[in-house]
Amino acid sequence: MVNNVILSIHPQYAQQIEVGNKIYEVRTRKINLEKGTRIWIYKTLPEACIDSFAEIDDVLLISPQLAWKKYSSQMCISKAIYNSYVQNKKEICLLKLKNVKKTNKKITLKELRKKIPPFFPPQFFKKLNPNEEILQALENLLK
Repeated sequence: MVNNVILSIHPQYAQQIEVGNKIYEVRTRKINLEKGTRIWIYKTLPEACIDSFAEIDDVLLISPQLAWKKYSSQMCISKAIYNSYVQNKKEICLLKLKNVKKTNKKITLKELRKKIPPFFPPQFFKKLNPNEEILQALENLLK
């Protein structure tokens, strides 16, 4: 059975993931997720919706310096923004993504809140249980 999570991502980075330019999503905290986990990409404001998903290919714990040296071309982030984001971290987490797909339609924050009150977009990420109504709503986007 596939694990599912919702991950909040700024729209400009989500779009880079969707077109295949951004393969590594940078997080400053360790994310305890397995290969094969499905990530439902929640685009933050102003879009406020889920209309794509990806699969975790790998989770790397790595120093910010080495991450930049090896993977910067696949992060789609400027050096200045990257440095500001990772600041003085000794280790960061890179989520390597694969099998990125758009859903057949999008589900807006308003619709998510109607189906699952009170829904708040995750600051970090939100694991979804197999029987959660929100997961059923998301899986319906694939049909």
